Amino acid sequence: MRTTNSTVLAIVSVAALGITLGAAGEAHAGRGGSSQAIRLAINSGSVDAIQSELERAEFLVCGACTDMVKPLIDHNDQRVRQVAAWWLARRGVARQVRVQMLNRLSQSDSVAARNAADVLGEMHYVSSIPALGAALSNPIYSGEARAAMARALGTIGRQASVAPLTEALGADDAQVKAASLVALRSIAGLRDGTAVVPLLGDANEGVRAEAASTLGRFRSTAGTDALVSALRNDPSATVRSRAAWALGAVGANASAAGPALEAAAASDASPAVRSLAATALTRLSR
Repeated sequence: MRTTNSTVLAIVSVAALGITLGAAGEAHAGRGGSSQAIRLAINSGSVDAIQSELERAEFLVCGACTDMVKPLIDHNDQRVRQVAAWWLARRGVARQVRVQMLNRLSQSDSVAARNAADVLGEMHYVSSIPALGAALSNPIYSGEARAAMARALGTIGRQASVAPLTEALGADDAQVKAASLVALRSIAGLRDGTAVVPLLGDANEGVRAEAASTLGRFRSTAGTDALVSALRNDPSATVRSRAAWALGAVGANASAAGPALEAAAASDASPAVRSLAATALTRLSR
């Protein structure tokens, strides 16, 4: 059964909904399926139908299905590319597909490279990390393609991905920086947020928000002062919300973070910021 990694900073609870959806989606995962059902799903053009049928056909023995699924690695929807890669990774063609995708990373086509990154990430070959890391730093590719490289490195989730992802935090493109921050959160055991802290001052709101989330996930106190500054001064309610959450997540020192959190809990213009700040106050260290 296919699973994906996700990072959720909940402002409102969706746990009950998630359980309901999960129960419905998993009812027949990995069991059943047929070549006809896969063909009909592909012909329908429905992303949900394609995902459902390929997941249902996880263990289906069907040589003809492989020929139908392989073109989906160049589908215009990322979700289809990834589920196609997941399905192909369980077939005898997996190594052949991997070699083809690696070859794309030595060419100049950004769309083909983006698609290859999505496939390589979903296949989880650790040996793909060097090529993905090199492509991530290659300015010949578009920001979208390089963000896909970062996403793939995070999906593979090994320590060897840390160096290229950390280097990408200095990229010029906001997509690349934000994707690299998200990817770093997928790698177990990371605690050093030193390279992340400067991005709390980035010009791009999305990058600043992901930087705050990453420091919180790392439980890194290295960015306490910068998080406090973001909570007090950032014009974005999203960034302030993430900063408040992160200060609580890292268990920041009460003397350093308490005053800013108290002020935010009492008077921030955003209800979400006020709520998260109030919760964070209960998690500070003394």
